[in-house]
Amino acid sequence: MSRRTPLTFNPDKQGVSAPPAVLSLEETAATRTVMKGKSRHGRQFIAAHVVPEAAKQFKLLAVQQERTTQALLVEAINDLFAKYGLSRIADE
Repeated sequence: MSRRTPLTFNPDKQGVSAPPAVLSLEETAATRTVMKGKSRHGRQFIAAHVVPEAAKQFKLLAVQQERTTQALLVEAINDLFAKYGLSRIADE
């Protein structure tokens, strides 16, 4: 891993060329979108805070069922929707 240039570094005093051009806002946003991955495009993140024991049990269940935590969470959300008479729309 390379070290970052110190904030106090002045290239004019060192006789070193200036740093490369800064990316425009559009270029930065485009790069960020590509790095995120296509699978997350159009998706919304949902999270919950639970006690450590519940998190551990959930991860163990995912291993035992040979499924991802993402797949189990989608199943749980769909089951919750069904319980309240809503459409099961959280499919992957």
